[in-house]
Amino acid sequence: MALKDILVHIDNTSYSEKRFKLALQIAKQNEAGLTALFARADPSLKGFEPNMKQRHQAHEELSAGLQSRFMKLADKAEVKLTWITAKLPSSADQVTNQVIQQTQQADMIIVGQHDHKNADGSVPDDMPELLVLETGRPVLIIPYAGDFKTVGKKVVVAWTPGRESVRALNDALPLMSAAKKVKVVAINPKKKSKKEIGVTAEQAAAHIARHGIKTESDQFSTRGVDEGNLILNTLSDERADLLVMGAYGHHRFRELILGGVTQKVFENMTTPVLMSH
Repeated sequence: MALKDILVHIDNTSYSEKRFKLALQIAKQNEAGLTALFARADPSLKGFEPNMKQRHQAHEELSAGLQSRFMKLADKAEVKLTWITAKLPSSADQVTNQVIQQTQQADMIIVGQHDHKNADGSVPDDMPELLVLETGRPVLIIPYAGDFKTVGKKVVVAWTPGRESVRALNDALPLMSAAKKVKVVAINPKKKSKKEIGVTAEQAAAHIARHGIKTESDQFSTRGVDEGNLILNTLSDERADLLVMGAYGHHRFRELILGGVTQKVFENMTTPVLMSH
C-alpha cells in the first residue's frame, strides 16, 4: 500500500514540532499529502464558565500560530499541508475520539509517545494504544526523548507468526523502501512440529527482499531476559531508526488490555515504532 494521505497529531507540547518534521519527511518521500490535526483538551474547562468563550478563542489562536509556523515548513518541503483545528473539549478522552474520526481517511497516523513526567492532562496517556487497536490503520509513534533525523533507514521487524505481525510488516513496506538494512527478528520461535507454525523470520525476510529491500533475519532466545527488553536491546545494537511490530491486545468498553511485550515497548521506546493490529 502506498502512503498518499498521512495524518499527524499536533498539540501544544514542545514535542509537536519534532513529530511534524518527521511527518513532513515521510510525506515528501512518499509524495503524499499531510493532514495536521490540532487537538487538545482543557481539563479545567467545566460547565458554562464566564470565560469559556475566551478559552475557546485562545485555543483557536494557539492553533493559528502553529499553523502559520508549520505551513512555512511544509511549503519549504514542497508538501501539501491541510490543517484542521478540533474543538476544545474538557475531557482528554474526547481528544482520542477526535483523532479517530480523522483517521478514516488516512493511510497512516503519526502520534507522540506520552510523557508522564510532563503531562498536563491535555492529551490522554493511552491515546497511542487506543489508536493502534481501534483505527485499523498503522500508527507511527514518536518517542518524546531523542532526536530523530531519519525513519526507515535501519529497521528492526519484531516477528511472530500471526495476523498482527503480517499486517505490521506490510504496512511498513513504504517506510522501508529506501532502507539500508532491515533485520527481521524472531524471539523464542516455536520449534518445528507436525502442526503448522506459520511463516518463519527467514521467510518473512525473503518476502521483504522480493520488494528490493536488503533484508536479513535472526532469532533469539530470551534466556532470562523478557522479550520486550530483548527487542529494545536489539534496536540499540542495530542502531535502528524504526521498529516494526504487531500490537497484541484488545479492548473492552475502553478498558485496554495489551500483551506484555507491546506494553513494554510503549513505555520504554527510544526509537520510532510502527504498530498495526
